[in-house]
Amino acid sequence: MSKLNKEIKDATDTTRKYQDDFAKKLGIDRKNANNVELDLAKSHAIALTTDMIVKNEKKEDVWNLGDYDFLKEKAVPDTINPSLWLNAKSNFQAGLFWVVKDKIFQIRGFDLANITFVRTKNGFIVLDTGSYVESTRAAVEFAEKHLGEDIKNHIKAVIISHSHFDHYGGVEGVVSKEQVGTFEEGKIPIIVPAGFDEETVSESIYAGTAMSRRGRYQFAFGLKPGRRSVVSGGLGLSGRRYSGTSSYIAPTYEIEENKTLVIDGLETEFQLTPGTEAPAEMNNYFPQYRAFWAAENCTATLHNFYPIRGAKVRDASIWADFTIEALELYGSKTDVVFQAHHWPHWNTKEHPDAVQDYLTNSAAIYKYIHDQTLLYANQGLKPNEIAHRIQIPERLQKAWYIRPYYGSVEVNAKAVYQRYLGYYDANPVHLHPLKEVDQAKKFLEYMGSATEVLTKAKADFEQGNYQWAAQVAQYVFLAEPENDEARLLCADALEQLGYQAESAIWRNAYLTGADELRNGIPTVAEKIGKGKRAILEQTNARRALGYLGIVIDGEKAKEEDLKFILELTDVQETFTLHFYAGTLLVYEGKAQGDYPVVKGPKKLIAAWIDQDLDSVKDRIETDIYEQLKRIEEDVIDLHSYSQFPIIDR
Repeated sequence: MSKLNKEIKDATDTTRKYQDDFAKKLGIDRKNANNVELDLAKSHAIALTTDMIVKNEKKEDVWNLGDYDFLKEKAVPDTINPSLWLNAKSNFQAGLFWVVKDKIFQIRGFDLANITFVRTKNGFIVLDTGSYVESTRAAVEFAEKHLGEDIKNHIKAVIISHSHFDHYGGVEGVVSKEQVGTFEEGKIPIIVPAGFDEETVSESIYAGTAMSRRGRYQFAFGLKPGRRSVVSGGLGLSGRRYSGTSSYIAPTYEIEENKTLVIDGLETEFQLTPGTEAPAEMNNYFPQYRAFWAAENCTATLHNFYPIRGAKVRDASIWADFTIEALELYGSKTDVVFQAHHWPHWNTKEHPDAVQDYLTNSAAIYKYIHDQTLLYANQGLKPNEIAHRIQIPERLQKAWYIRPYYGSVEVNAKAVYQRYLGYYDANPVHLHPLKEVDQAKKFLEYMGSATEVLTKAKADFEQGNYQWAAQVAQYVFLAEPENDEARLLCADALEQLGYQAESAIWRNAYLTGADELRNGIPTVAEKIGKGKRAILEQTNARRALGYLGIVIDGEKAKEEDLKFILELTDVQETFTLHFYAGTLLVYEGKAQGDYPVVKGPKKLIAAWIDQDLDSVKDRIETDIYEQLKRIEEDVIDLHSYSQFPIIDR
């Protein structure tokens, strides 16, 4: 095998053969790869860009399309799965496109997600706002330049399809807090599905630090794009954690049931789809344009029932059901389906049923994975066995837009199992296993020595058994943290797995793991604090208090017993808080009894979380301030944990 060192390697002979065989199976010409999805991604362009750079106030890159110049090549590199190469090239088609001529426009390639402008009588509805203020603002300016229209001063509504960061984080690049309000106020409403705020806090705040760190693996935020690195996020371009500003503005209009609103003269139908790609999500239909917005429920990829960054497991059955509902409600009267990622699909003379086929196949693969997983589970198969057992029907495999670029059959099957039966496979041997490090030590003890294990692992690597080589090499460095040979072997094995992966996020995870084994975990903490603060300041007080409870060090605070009334004077809300036995118990309202009172603005909660109570001390009325300060000392700064170890424990 190649020399064990920290250098990035090329594809092995085994991997090159794998790519050739994979291309042959799907009918891909590796010398000049193309497919119908790439043709669709290139179509209906108004203005394209390949070198767009967006910077923040400090002149740091927020987005740099030039990082992906290698995708201009025709031939598929040996280090990239041929199918994933086509997905990456499709996502590289960046600029302004029309969805419905003169009526609906999309900016693609300025972010992981799209930003869409729907023309109304006197302006535009914006569908989703991207991840960062700077890139969203650049997207609006790009659209204005090439449409020759003033968009930013004629926005009539912002519709956010669901509760994921890449769909709301750029909202202040579209509107300001001062512009936002209700229809009745004559301001710009931010329209969201029911439960949006709650789910945003649950994901981005409650589990935000862990999810951000795991997201580094899913999207390869630490790697610069390249032939031997990240090529795609599956849903769009990804890689390199740029210095963008995330924002959040509290919604002003919740959709609680399917309904139709007339927004500046344009009929807009809302189809709620809770529990699909997000716990709070919705689609839209524009009857005047015969256009269906599928949010992130249908995209040009098999999606995740469970993203490897972590999230609540999605309901595959409900997802399929809502997609069939959309087909029945809108399929026969829709000429184009478009979404928050990727490119639209249109009915054409050659394919008059393209929209209906797209929705049908998307629903079918989700339902197939759901049903087959439960069929096998009821026959006694375990999650990993099911993941290896399920075979997608060839009819569905041939649909490029449900290939596993983002989600995967294997992970999705395990997600279905988890949703119904939990993580435990019912084998009592697995009920309470030893810690990973202790398992590794015992493995080496039984095998004889680290040297013997590595000799066999190297042999497996040479035979192309990269998964097993990586697994046993990890046993060695977990048991012997100083064993660099094991780290480097594991890195080389993960690298080849990444090169072979059709799923972008599998590739990203493998290559990020390899990079961290070779070069260590980044020492600079991720800049996630500002995004959290923006949400905490906008969300309701109860959810902010929920996060305060999460950041309390239970061990340190185990002797605390402090109960008091919290009166938030600016929002006129009252809570009873009880710090007790290392936890925070919250009652909405004033409890019976004579308890101390703390009066102050809602922002004191965020200040408490940031261990910065003194910044609002002059606005707090209480006799127990010193006790509050004592509890402040029990708060954990999760920002300092933003780069916790994953592959190396």
